[in-house]
Amino acid sequence: MIATDYAALLELVWAAPLAALIVVIAWGLAVLGTARAGEARREGRTVSVVLHVGMATVGVALFIAAIVLGLIITSSGG
Repeated sequence: MIATDYAALLELVWAAPLAALIVVIAWGLAVLGTARAGEARREGRTVSVVLHVGMATVGVALFIAAIVLGLIITSSGG
């Protein structure tokens, strides 16, 4: 008979959707910030460009951090 680690399964039930949600939101921020920065640049709204580039930068940084953290957790086996 195979032993089942119910604590690990329970952790997986909440951790996997949370991780997926964070990655999707981060990528969405990056795409939205980039698109809106381009629109604002064409319209000559400098402050808006800076804010949207900042939003895109935060999104990319969060996306990269989530991927790196996932790789670290996966490679450590836990």
